[in-house]
Amino acid sequence: MGGCSLLSLGIIQKHFWATLAPPALSPSYAPLNAASSSPSTTTAEATTTLSYGERYLVDSCGLSLESAVSVSRKLKLLIGIDLRDPQPVIKCFKAYGFTDTHIGKLIEKSPNVLHCRVESTLRPKLDFLIQIGFVGQLLPDLISHDPYILYRALDHLTARHRLLRPYFDSDERFVKGIFRYSWLFSRNYRKSLVANLDLLAQEGVPNSSVAILLSTEPTVITRSPKRFASIVSTVKCIGIGPPSSSMFVHGVGALSRMSDSSWNKKIELFKSFGWSEEELWLACRRFPYIISVSEEKMINNLNFCMDTIKLERQDFIANPRLLTYSMEGRIRPRWIVLQFLKSNNLAGKEISVTWALSMSDKLFLQKYVTSYADEFPELLEMYPGADKEIE
Repeated sequence: MGGCSLLSLGIIQKHFWATLAPPALSPSYAPLNAASSSPSTTTAEATTTLSYGERYLVDSCGLSLESAVSVSRKLKLLIGIDLRDPQPVIKCFKAYGFTDTHIGKLIEKSPNVLHCRVESTLRPKLDFLIQIGFVGQLLPDLISHDPYILYRALDHLTARHRLLRPYFDSDERFVKGIFRYSWLFSRNYRKSLVANLDLLAQEGVPNSSVAILLSTEPTVITRSPKRFASIVSTVKCIGIGPPSSSMFVHGVGALSRMSDSSWNKKIELFKSFGWSEEELWLACRRFPYIISVSEEKMINNLNFCMDTIKLERQDFIANPRLLTYSMEGRIRPRWIVLQFLKSNNLAGKEISVTWALSMSDKLFLQKYVTSYADEFPELLEMYPGADKEIE
């Protein structure tokens, strides 16, 4: 970690806390007491005696009293002895657009950042991040969210950029992906990343599809190469799209969310409802994420849709998203509305239930609720959120 290595607590205790008293001629770092407190200061704050380091964190770093005490306890911040003065670090961050809020959040997450070397550690990495697209507030937002990027060697950051950037078609999309999953930059995983990305390339998966995984399911790429190869093999066996299609990586992402034992239990669950493996594979090919639906949700949806609505297996195979819908938020209230319309001879003789369950909320409201609300206002109570839509 170079210039940002964590200071030994033993050294701190030996060289500072046992020997150093707060500067006598620094009134701005005097203990916080009733005389210096504002009327709004709480009793707890007014009676708290701050150390020199804690007061520095409050006055110069923008931390709250509670945060300053917490940080000081973690690090036992050294001020005024033969160690690097943290003020240049604060000034450096501010020069790169960090606000007091950014700095306070950064120090709370990683107090040791105050002991980084500015010229050899901070500036080169901050400049590099700007160079690859983290401009404006993106830079302080990124670092305050994940300060551990600063503890990686510059060579690590440049190598990770060279590895991942080719999978995105623009700097903007690369930055968006890394900002969301910054640990791709700040953590190692090099062996897994390289091996798994190489395997996808060998299978013929295009960069655009890999970008989908990196942007939505990046933990998949960090699986052990053995586990990742097993997932890819299963997706190919099921036949979820050719590797050249985006559906293939969605299958990889969905299957990676469960263990082999969980996957086998899902297969047995479908079989208990009369499904064959081939029928399950057909449904997975159309919408791979049915694989990751919880067993409880799957059982509830299958039971209600098959017993009450009288749907058949073929309906689920043709519309596998039915298994992912919320029972109380979508399926049951829509079924109640459809039954009401049918009992009142509305909306035509034939209503496609699977289509009505699958359409967007806005379209369902327009077609089956609001268009009849004047004559049957009770429809607004049957469907969640319908009254707000009218307003």
